[in-house]
Amino acid sequence: MNIASLCDAIGLDAEATALVRRYDETEDGFYGAFRAAFLRDRAAALASVRERENGREQLLYLFAKLATDAYEAYRVRGIPEEVYFDTFSDIRIWSEECKRQYGTYGIEESGWLQEHVRLALFRLGRLQFQPIALDRELVAGGRKYAKGDLVLNVHIPAGEPLERQAAEASFARARAFFRGVPPIFVCHSWLLYPGLGQVLDPESNIMQFQRMFEIYEVDDAERQAEERIFGIGRLQDDPMAYEAFTGLQRRAKAYLAAGGKLGAGAGIYAAGEAGL
Repeated sequence: MNIASLCDAIGLDAEATALVRRYDETEDGFYGAFRAAFLRDRAAALASVRERENGREQLLYLFAKLATDAYEAYRVRGIPEEVYFDTFSDIRIWSEECKRQYGTYGIEESGWLQEHVRLALFRLGRLQFQPIALDRELVAGGRKYAKGDLVLNVHIPAGEPLERQAAEASFARARAFFRGVPPIFVCHSWLLYPGLGQVLDPESNIMQFQRMFEIYEVDDAERQAEERIFGIGRLQDDPMAYEAFTGLQRRAKAYLAAGGKLGAGAGIYAAGEAGL
């Protein structure tokens, strides 16, 4: 796998691709030194690049390069190329988000993408999955889950409708892909905040997805919903300051202005019990 093939397969923008290829063609040991530091201490290596003047665009190159290195590990494990390219399409998603926020292609979410390059997270269809051990005991849906139980953490990448059928297909793929992990799925997201029922149609994609989970925790102070609805980096203390162009934005703005909350929720989905 090389940089050009990766950029093409994940649909990276032409401008971003040119930036990545320019770094690759002119690099004089930068990547090798970074990779060695990354393997020793990921957090410190990423922090050192973030502090640079062109840190965001350098991280775009470095994660693309790390992704090409990961290709062999995928191949050895017999993981299909489709999963490889789908998983690393997050590089495109986050580079486009960086462009929207800062006006240039790059990577701001460096802590998140490290999970992909170390094969700790995979995208299987519409959803991403990450095996984790529960950090505490949970009780949901009349069932107790012990601290340390192995489960699959669910993430919802941006960019496509979250249709119920697509979500179910992803859960089914995860059961087959992670054969040694029980089909117990946990998710922490603004999509699981019960208050969304005040601004969304009950049959909307988001509300159908939410109903798949037993909500066991709610955080009213989390503002992830506002970030996603109105745009990351545009949080306002006064809801009336939000620009509202879509129907969802207008309803959310009115709801918040009336004193409503849009936080986040945590839920658990025991797929095996649901007959999936």
